[in-house]
Amino acid sequence: MNKAFCSQAMRILVIPLLLLLMACPARSQKLDSLLSKVEQWKLKHMMTGLSLQVYLDAYYVGNIGGTIPTSHTYEFQTNSPYINEARVNMFDITMNYNNHWARMTADFRIGDQPLLLSSSTSQWTNYLTEASLGFTFGKGVWIDFGYLDSPLGVESSMPINNLLSTCTVGTYFEPSSVLGGYLSYTTPDEAWSAGGWVGNSFSLPNGKNIHVQYGVDVNYNPSEDLTVSFNNLMGNMAKSGATYYKYLVYNNLYATWNPAPKWNLIGQCDMAFQKVSSTEKDSVRQGTMVSGLVGAKYYFLPKFAFALRGEVYYDPKEILIGSKYTGKTSDFIIFGASAGLEFNPGKDAYIRVQYSFLSTGDPGVKPFNEVTSSSPAYHYWADFNRQCYSITTGIRF
Repeated sequence: MNKAFCSQAMRILVIPLLLLLMACPARSQKLDSLLSKVEQWKLKHMMTGLSLQVYLDAYYVGNIGGTIPTSHTYEFQTNSPYINEARVNMFDITMNYNNHWARMTADFRIGDQPLLLSSSTSQWTNYLTEASLGFTFGKGVWIDFGYLDSPLGVESSMPINNLLSTCTVGTYFEPSSVLGGYLSYTTPDEAWSAGGWVGNSFSLPNGKNIHVQYGVDVNYNPSEDLTVSFNNLMGNMAKSGATYYKYLVYNNLYATWNPAPKWNLIGQCDMAFQKVSSTEKDSVRQGTMVSGLVGAKYYFLPKFAFALRGEVYYDPKEILIGSKYTGKTSDFIIFGASAGLEFNPGKDAYIRVQYSFLSTGDPGVKPFNEVTSSSPAYHYWADFNRQCYSITTGIRF
């Protein structure tokens, strides 16, 4: 009985002692030592080069003059497209990774803006607005592959980067993202950068395009306050399966200048030339398009700014306007002006109120506001003028 008691006591003492000895090394071991030196290096440098940016923009646009039904999409509206409703323009997440030899970018976006110009069969390309991988081959020389954001235009698809939230008609027609490659070089002082790209417009507003386009970009940044940029696109812009060849040359020149801390100035000119190999489609013609804008923003108080912008869009041979409007477009011209007030509660936050006016100047050319419905039956007549106000708010962090 004493032996049994001793044996039982030994078990009671030895088993917990063994468990304690097994647990002690694990408890005393530091978390960092669980990773190999290579894994620690990867984690440290990956986290150092990784950045995440989140952006949200909401809006309300109201028509001035007449009663247009809710959920009507405004003509030539690059963002904030629906009227008479409070809606989300975009929720955007941008991820960047950079080190001394490689870089990656991925941009995911949902909301009204990314679906505005999308094909119903290719909407995923608008949710994924950019996905690229790049490598360097020497100081200042980079080559990037993937779904690339278009370099054309002074106005961004993100309202936070613009003087006013809604963009011009010319920006509406600028070519969008391309699927391809981009070779670029930046001088050591970063005053000059130049590049060339080749690819295709993977998702056009009304269909896919597998034809190859190419272009060049030249940027001059002598200081943080001045930028002058020339951008170009050339190639066949006809949709896949089309029986005609539509060659487009699109040239874009813009400048931004901040002459004083309270002032922001922008100017831009676009010029496009089109040549087609067939005249069997009346909507496809040879011709030239010209558009331009000038704008200014002035901070009259530390957190309050006033902005003005003028614009013109001239497409006499309807080379770009033809697929967007079925009325009279001969000698087609749109001109307009916008004004807005902005309040910045934080560095990357804003509340804006904007007024916009567009007109063709010709009562016989009416591209604005026509709405037709069969259920319920109604017809809101088109007009040659368009006036609206917009209220937008956004934050980026």
